[in-house]
Amino acid sequence: MRDPQRGELLYSTHCIACHNTKIHWRDQKLSKDFKSLSAQVDRWQKLAGLGWDSHDITAVARYLNVLYYHYPESY
Repeated sequence: MRDPQRGELLYSTHCIACHNTKIHWRDQKLSKDFKSLSAQVDRWQKLAGLGWDSHDITAVARYLNVLYYHYPESY
């Protein structure tokens, strides 16, 4: 298992410049559950050319989920 702080590190390093807290608090969220949150993380990391693997995507999704969304982590 990877470091539980990896999601925070990846998000802080690569995403926070464009994605401030307002994007996560908006009414028109693109994610409705943990699966769609993970899909959005995957989508944006691909658009940014980050080359994250599935563990990195899950780590960032978990970090965002704990901080903002609170979705059950079921697939």
